[in-house]
Amino acid sequence: MKKLFREYALLTVFVFIMGGLFLLDLCFTANPYSELENRKLKQKPAFSLEALASNQYTKNYEEYINDQFVCRDGWITLKSVFESALGKTENNGVAYGADGYIFNKMYDPALGEERSNGTGFGGDGDGSAALPVLNQAQLVRNADFLERFLSGYDGHVTVAIAPNSYTVLSEKVPANLPNVDQRKAVEDLYAGLDGENLTKLDLFSPLEEAAKTRQVCYRTDHHWTTDGAWTAYRAYCEALGIPFATLEELAPLRREVPGFLGTYYNKSKNFNAQADTLVWYDIPVEDVTIDGERTALQPDGSRVEVIGLYQKEKLETRDKYAAFLYGNNGLTVIKSGNSKARRGDGEPSRVLVIKDSYGNCFAPFLTYSYDEVWVADLRNMTFKVSETVAENAFDDVLILYNLDTFQEDRNFSRITY
Repeated sequence: MKKLFREYALLTVFVFIMGGLFLLDLCFTANPYSELENRKLKQKPAFSLEALASNQYTKNYEEYINDQFVCRDGWITLKSVFESALGKTENNGVAYGADGYIFNKMYDPALGEERSNGTGFGGDGDGSAALPVLNQAQLVRNADFLERFLSGYDGHVTVAIAPNSYTVLSEKVPANLPNVDQRKAVEDLYAGLDGENLTKLDLFSPLEEAAKTRQVCYRTDHHWTTDGAWTAYRAYCEALGIPFATLEELAPLRREVPGFLGTYYNKSKNFNAQADTLVWYDIPVEDVTIDGERTALQPDGSRVEVIGLYQKEKLETRDKYAAFLYGNNGLTVIKSGNSKARRGDGEPSRVLVIKDSYGNCFAPFLTYSYDEVWVADLRNMTFKVSETVAENAFDDVLILYNLDTFQEDRNFSRITY
């Protein structure tokens, strides 16, 4: 035994370590959720001869082991420490910038280079990697769906495509990061849209100007901050000539929650990431329903009571942004009681917002500009957009998306029916 250990010391230590980890794994109950990664973890798959024969059981079991090995979060953090010590400035599709900001990477397809092992990009170091690339084909398809909606609807529509933080905070972006020119992409998109009652809203200039004095983008998340959303709200109201709530008016309602780590952190697991402070405004409203109910469906299948604009329990969890409008739901209808905009015919002023998750922290501000705010998410809708706009008189329709979401959303076709 001693001879074996002397001659194969490294192998013996490796076997003991792996065996120990295996025994520890057996002793620990599988975790259903990772707070560090903000996602559900794989659970032990059910065994069957059919699944084994098709190799599906082996694949599922490997995913289960990868998600459930003992001290998983500690190992992930340790990996981040080593990568930082080695001077690594990017990880898993995001890059580390100045002042603690983390930025997404989005390559322009025009920069692609054909290589022997696939399409790569200059400086990426791996031509076979699954690199983030602007989905030009889907962008064109969604632009076509949008144009079809505009041609079939005779009311006023505003299209507002929001940029990512690497465009707004260009001075904090790592040098030579080959990202898509989002301003040009949005200008090209707007150029293809036409209509008498169409407003094409520029969100680049207002956000870039506001960023000089306020934090409009999160350090560790892909969303704009609530101050960034208010900046877009003001730009929208000014473009339409309707009243809006000023920051001074909202100041007594401002609330702050520290310790927010978002989606870019979930990708990078940067051990020394700088957490943000999430801001929300405790805006009182008369009534909120979600898909016709006063309860909201949760990821685990349970339901919570809808009280006001925010699921405040979420503010105590890692996924704090999910507090806004109870996350992404099909159709949320808000009756405000705060509106400064009154129609002359006595009917309530009403706006329909078709949005991605950028709209979740934006929509509460609209309660100061409309009596009713209808918020639709095409990814989870249980209704037809055509029926909704036909059956309800909307003063305005706002289509609010982040460019990244718009260029990859395969549910956007639902806007046409």
